[in-house]
Amino acid sequence: MDWPACSPDYNQVENIWGLIDRQVYRNNKQYNTVGSLKTAILEAWDEIDDDTILNLVGSMPHRIFEIIRNNVDQSIINC
Repeated sequence: MDWPACSPDYNQVENIWGLIDRQVYRNNKQYNTVGSLKTAILEAWDEIDDDTILNLVGSMPHRIFEIIRNNVDQSIINC
């Protein structure tokens, strides 16, 4: 498994941000104010169901196992 340094594969927050980003900017939506963007982000966060978050958390043991199995440099996890 060839993961680049600071890969989102190591960081579930990046996966959550990806979900939020896709929801906020679906259909090429643009925002005219910071306030409307913040509102859209909070609404997207609220739409993420608990099962999605639990699945991401539950996938961590496998991800860590793959890091160890492939002798990935542990220092890149803490970028």
